Amino acid sequence: MGLYSSISTALSGLQTAQSGMSIVSQNIANASTPGYTKKVLEVENAVAGDTSMGVRIAGVTREVDKFLQQQMRTEVANTSKLDVASVYMQRIESLFGAPEDELSIASAIDNLGAALQDLSTLTNSSSAASSVLTAAQNIADELNRLSNEVQEMRLNAEHEIADEVAEANQLMSQIAELNIMIGQRQDGSTSTADLEDQRDNALDALSEIFDINVVEQHSGTVSVFTNTGQLLVDTQAATLNFDERSAMGANALYENGGVGTITITNGSTTIDLIAAGAFSAGSIAGYLEMRDEVLVEAQAQLDELAAELALVLSEEEIAGTATTVAGADGFEFDIGELESGNSMSLTYTVGGVESTVTIIAVTDASLLPLADDVTAQTGDSVIGIDITDTQTNIVAALNAALPAEVVVTDEGGTTIAFTDDGGAGTSDINGLVATVVPDVLQGEGTGLALFLDSETSSAFTDSLDGDGQQLGFAGRIVVNSDLIEDPSLLVSYASTTAEGDNARPLDLYSRLKETSRTYATSTGIGGVASPYEGSIDSFAREFITYQAAQADATYAARDASAIVSDALVEKNMGSSGVNIDEEMSDLIILQNAYTANARVISAVEEMFDTLMTIGR
Repeated sequence: MGLYSSISTALSGLQTAQSGMSIVSQNIANASTPGYTKKVLEVENAVAGDTSMGVRIAGVTREVDKFLQQQMRTEVANTSKLDVASVYMQRIESLFGAPEDELSIASAIDNLGAALQDLSTLTNSSSAASSVLTAAQNIADELNRLSNEVQEMRLNAEHEIADEVAEANQLMSQIAELNIMIGQRQDGSTSTADLEDQRDNALDALSEIFDINVVEQHSGTVSVFTNTGQLLVDTQAATLNFDERSAMGANALYENGGVGTITITNGSTTIDLIAAGAFSAGSIAGYLEMRDEVLVEAQAQLDELAAELALVLSEEEIAGTATTVAGADGFEFDIGELESGNSMSLTYTVGGVESTVTIIAVTDASLLPLADDVTAQTGDSVIGIDITDTQTNIVAALNAALPAEVVVTDEGGTTIAFTDDGGAGTSDINGLVATVVPDVLQGEGTGLALFLDSETSSAFTDSLDGDGQQLGFAGRIVVNSDLIEDPSLLVSYASTTAEGDNARPLDLYSRLKETSRTYATSTGIGGVASPYEGSIDSFAREFITYQAAQADATYAARDASAIVSDALVEKNMGSSGVNIDEEMSDLIILQNAYTANARVISAVEEMFDTLMTIGR
């Protein structure tokens, strides 16, 4: 190697040291810049033929642990979802309060019980009757308010989803643009490290919105997919579409298209990302869970409470009449007394095994056949009958649904009979009881339709027609206006009710505070095999306690996830961030290298001077 080669080699060393110091100074200046990653100057031996010609700058790279980065994004997405859940659970917990709170729905039911007790001892007191109606009105008002608040929270979640979708589209467009810029610089003439930082920042922000899978390509670009495999970004960004709704009611459900859904279009194919399960983490998943699950369940609890409250006070049981048909024994009942939602409970024994069938009246034939889970009871099977159909068809449908040993016959008019198999002796009809809600306030027992459905201005029967009368009933429950006009009906259950007869208020109190009901498992309380059973009063307390427990579980899960995600974020920063001590150490090395290369050039210059003096 000649002197000229030595100078060239040393100059390359100087240039590399200068570039290295530039990178170090950039790192130090951005040590506290969010999203900035440590840059490293990559160098390689410059070879011409088989001879080294010094050092060459290969490029500027980032110190990034891709695996750790993906772990961090996954956990951040989980924490983001739980952050949303925590905010909403705080609002739900505040909305329902505690069972002992003076303004809770449980306390409102307690107040109605106390007012009925007072009325049972002061049957002639207009003040006592007025207190009952005031307590009932407070319950209706509170159920209406709670229902409206729940739907308002669902609508708020809908708006938040729209905002998050818009933010996601913006971030995906930004990632696509950065992909193009990075791809164009892959010839190595210009560093892409800072652009990659910008892209990572956008990817980190996108991962907070929903969980993504990032795949790095050989071109330096990245492809972004949903967790279910739908392509979101490469050098082009897909567009998420959300058909936001401006109003929200209890009957607005994802299942019936009543709420907005998120779709993505690839060519001529449109994919519903919610149906595809693309949102399992991230803020959008949190809002979807609140809108479509947690708050829907809260509404179901309110509706169940309102429905069972109205039914327990108004229902009357009517036993079937014993009858014998062609030598076969059983019971008959006039189904003309049934309205949609009313039911009959038939108990029979076949082959020594006792069974119970619940026969439910409907007026919408499209609902048939009914599933067994339309009742909360366990151990019964369910048969639906269309009471608007002909008597012949109703009898035929019942015979088709029941065992051959149980015979249903048309007894004329609207009366049907359920009998055993006569002389064969292999079956017995044990009982037939109808549960109805009378449409009059006197003459049908001591029960009372204290509450009505404002949509129909009639008694609540729990009809299954349409979406089902129970759906949203908490927002429609009102006090019976006939009782407001004539409060004496709170005591007078028949035209001949004797003065001082307290049978009705005592019965209403017992129904409210003591009668046990079985509650639907769609409320989240109780299991399919063991649904919750208890009084209206106890159910009100139970679902408030349930919401508090759900909130506590959410807070605990959020705190645990935050610990993990914070640790991963810190670890990622430690792995890819700037360490000032390391940079200062690198700076000393570069200073020494610069000095050494400069000394080589100085030495060569001296040698040239020496050569020039020879022969003078």
